[in-house]
Amino acid sequence: MAKQFKIGYLPLTKANWTNETLEAARREARAYLQSLPGVEVVGGDRMIDFEEKAVRELGFFEQERPDLIVAHFMTFSLGVIVPMFAQRLKVPVVLWSMKEPDPKGGRLQNNSFCAANMNSHFLYRMHVPYFHVHAEVGSELAKQGLEKAIRVTKTVNTLGRMRIGVIGGRVPGFFTSSCDEMLLRTKIGPEVKFITEHEVIETARKLKPEELDSAMKTILSDATVHPTDGPSDEQLRKSAALFAAVGKMKEKFLVDTFAMRCWPEFIADDLYGIAVCSTIGHLTNHGFLTACEGDAYGAVMMRMAQELTGDLPFFCDMIVMEGDYGVAWHCGAAPGRLCRPGCRPQLCRSATVEGGGVKGVTGEFPLKPGRVTLARLGEKRDGDGFRMLIATGDALDTELFVRGNPVRIRFDAGCDKLREVVIGQGWEHHYALSYGDIVPELLDICRILDIEPAVVQ
Repeated sequence: MAKQFKIGYLPLTKANWTNETLEAARREARAYLQSLPGVEVVGGDRMIDFEEKAVRELGFFEQERPDLIVAHFMTFSLGVIVPMFAQRLKVPVVLWSMKEPDPKGGRLQNNSFCAANMNSHFLYRMHVPYFHVHAEVGSELAKQGLEKAIRVTKTVNTLGRMRIGVIGGRVPGFFTSSCDEMLLRTKIGPEVKFITEHEVIETARKLKPEELDSAMKTILSDATVHPTDGPSDEQLRKSAALFAAVGKMKEKFLVDTFAMRCWPEFIADDLYGIAVCSTIGHLTNHGFLTACEGDAYGAVMMRMAQELTGDLPFFCDMIVMEGDYGVAWHCGAAPGRLCRPGCRPQLCRSATVEGGGVKGVTGEFPLKPGRVTLARLGEKRDGDGFRMLIATGDALDTELFVRGNPVRIRFDAGCDKLREVVIGQGWEHHYALSYGDIVPELLDICRILDIEPAVVQ
């Protein structure tokens, strides 16, 4: 059962400023937070207007350990409260301010924004992650802002607990798949666990018949075998066995995401003898997010995308970047759930390995259309931190005009501008393509984790 995300609700006011209108807003705000799926709310049963009340509430919060504090400035409030909670609980804070009502007889009513402004300075100086929502209780703007803060906080928490199984390291010559595991763990959180290809292959060879049968049913539920260019029965069996073997690595090494050195060893006849593209697609399709070519940072970006969108990401290259659209593509490792409507993924022999038409298995289909965000997590030039490339666009209805998994994208910035940034700033050549516009969320993650963003729009 998934752990409940816990919000500590802190309705703040100043002595003698509370009235029934604000009390109604407090009750409505708490009820809304409690209505969110997978959320538990602690605190917020009364206004906090004196320091002694805040200290008692903090003791309760320390027992409950919320994942996020929502500091709701019903009016101006004491400046000591939010910094005290932030320092002791060490979790992100939402600063929630509201519009200033028209003065009645010239008297200031709430002074809510000023309170948020003051507290943002405190949190900025204290290096505490924070969000700002400026909206009325019950409004769509408040809903969007609070839900975004929850998504981002959940994602950052997930990154902090993430364990990546890197199978075999990176592929030869792909320095763009290199990973500084201590920098990654220190700055963002994921731990890297190295798994040998030998162990995975031996595990695949020693599967029980019922395990292999189950894996075969799974991969055939994802795609049909191409009638003329499909893999041999032996190649298909090896693909299913590898799918099951990697699943066993998840259990053995307690990892949640993979990056696989998918060539050259797996392709070699004396080691395993297949292209593993479709295997990677099946793994991602069934919740084992897997980046190709040993790209650990690519795996982290995929996990971010999935956490923020609830949909599967596409690990891809950009093979066209001119004219009206670019083309995101990979060799046949996309998850089948991203298939273009009306199409069916097909299991084929690779179009590129050993000249094409020899080794299976690839999963071939064009991707679905929709609003998309292309993103890449990489190291800064001198290796002293991370940066992130972010670009948005519209994935167009695309036919299978090239073997593998293509999708045409009309980028908001245009291909010329994006091409100049990608080459001029020396970005890695692997990307995570996610469905939806998640730029605000990615920018929040960059701000919280001290990642340098490069947004191309």
